[in-house]
This record gives sequence, structure tokens and C-alpha cells, in this order.
Amino acid sequence: MKKLNFLACPGHLKRIILALLLVSVITVITMGAVYDATLKNITVNTINEFDGTQTSETIKTRKSTVEEFLTENEITVGASDQMNMNQNSELSDNDILIIRRGRAIELSADGKTLMAFVTKPTVAEALNEIGVELSLEDEVTPALQTAITENMLITIDRYTTEEVIETEPIDFKTVRKNDSTMTSGTTVVVTEGVAGEKSIKYSVRKKNGEIISKDYVSEEVTKEPVNKVIKVGSKQVSDNGFTYSKKIEVSATAYSGASHENGGYSKTAYGLTPKYGVVAVDPSVIPLGTKLYVESSDGGKSWSYGYCIAGDTGGAIKGNKVDLCFNTVNECVQFGRKSATVYILN
Repeated sequence: MKKLNFLACPGHLKRIILALLLVSVITVITMGAVYDATLKNITVNTINEFDGTQTSETIKTRKSTVEEFLTENEITVGASDQMNMNQNSELSDNDILIIRRGRAIELSADGKTLMAFVTKPTVAEALNEIGVELSLEDEVTPALQTAITENMLITIDRYTTEEVIETEPIDFKTVRKNDSTMTSGTTVVVTEGVAGEKSIKYSVRKKNGEIISKDYVSEEVTKEPVNKVIKVGSKQVSDNGFTYSKKIEVSATAYSGASHENGGYSKTAYGLTPKYGVVAVDPSVIPLGTKLYVESSDGGKSWSYGYCIAGDTGGAIKGNKVDLCFNTVNECVQFGRKSATVYILN
């Protein structure tokens, strides 16, 4: 095969060959320009606040996405790290890719435990980064100044103090009043009892919603109770059928109604004529004018003086003693001194 001698070629052939060479050169130059147009400068800033380091590097690349760029340059972005661009984002020339190195933590608060990724170096900063709000009463473990470590457990105990007002009943009292007009053993409710109410203020301390202390502060009666009033019969009924309010065991003596037997007095201390049925008493035990019934202390089996009135006094009649008036001296002598029961009649 003969070699082509360009100089020996006819003029029209030379022109064709030159045109083809020119097209080839232009094509090569154009393709090179297009290829160079895909070259980008990407700045990578890597920030690690846990060890206090920060690096910056500008890398040339023809990759079109962040993910391709990272793979090309063997840059690892962990699950706990943060990046300012998404993995599938398109890259442009002079883009700045910021990678913040992070760590995983566990947070236990408000009845829940969850995992979070943080880039800040202390507990306080990490909690602020993930938007956890703290009150002055909250207790954080470990302390807020503690350095973050991988998979650290942070516990927040919420403490609150509040005033609580509780309503409690006030029991009414039962008042029993003796009524001598009513027979013993009978009762009548005069006023029904009604419970009152009081408001009691407490200072309640809670930890994570659970009460840990409850301190009394003050109280106020908001409704006074109404006492229950019961009338109780005090009138007694003797075996003889009469009613009485009280009975007294006494020592009984006798005196004559004759005036010469009474120091010449014709009237008793109560202004009565001394006669059967008038009894001398100690007024501090049995008031003058009190109606009585007197009988033997064996229930009247031995003797009975009967109905009478406390109408006289005597120098020797002190305490539980009575002096029964008889019409004759002989009756007085026969009576002598005996044990007796005095019934105070209604």
C-alpha cells in the first residue's frame, strides 16, 4: 500500500483533508472544555466539638451528588453525625459541606425513654440542642456540666411544688339534755346534727407527677357544724308508781310537831306548821320546798313515811340526814333512827 503524499495530492483533496483535521481538532477542544466544566470545588468543614477539633478542606470533584462525592473521597458520615446537605442533593461549584460529628444518647424524662443524636459536648448544651426545657426545680443526672459520651443515659426528674386545697367534714357533737318532765329511758331528738366543712391548704411536693410530701399550711372553717340535741328523760318511776328525778339514801330520825319540842317555834324554817309530812333537811342536799317521798331503804317493805315536803332545818341535820316530823313524842320514840330512801319528786 502506497503512502499518501499530501503535497502531491491534488488541490481539492488537500482541502478536504485539511477540513477533516480542523473538525477533529475542534471536536477535541470542545470535548475538553465540556469535561472541564463538570469539575467543581467543594469545601468540606468537619466539626467535632467533643474533642474540640475543626478541619476544612477544598476538594475537586466531577461527581454530581453529595453521596457520590462522599463515596469518592471515602468520607464517612455516621448515623449520629449531622450534615447541612442531604445525601441526594446536587452539588454545585464552590458548595460548602459542613459535617458535625455527633454521639447517640438515651434520654429518660416525662415517663418516656428515647434515643437522640447530639453534636454538643455537655449535657446542658445537648439538652438545649434537642429542645428539652428545664425548670429550676428539675434534677438532671448526670450533672449539666458533664461531658457527653457515646450512649450516655441522661435522666430528668421533674419536681413541682403546688398548693392544694382539700375539703374535709367537721363532725357534729351530740348533746344530751336531761328533761325531768320525761320518764327515764325515753329520748326525743330536738335538733338533727349536721356536719360542717373546712378547707385545708397543703403544700404538695411531686416528683415526676408522684406525691413525695404533703405539708399542712392552714385551714378555714367554711361551714359550722350543727350539734345534735337529744332530750333524755330523767323522771324515775318507783315501785309505788310515782315518778321522781333522784333518790338519796339517808339516815332518818324523828321529831315531834309540838312547839315545846321545837324550841317554842310554831313555824318551820320554810314557814310551815310542824306536823306529819314536814321533813327537816340539809338545804345544801335537798332544797327547801322540795316534794319528797320517804320509805325504808329496803324498798318500803319495813315501813313507809310516804309523801312529804322538805320544810324545815335542824342544827344536827347535815349531809344525807333527814328528820321526820311525827304528831306525838311516842311516835318519835318508837321510830328512833333508821336507814331510809328519799325520793325527790318531779
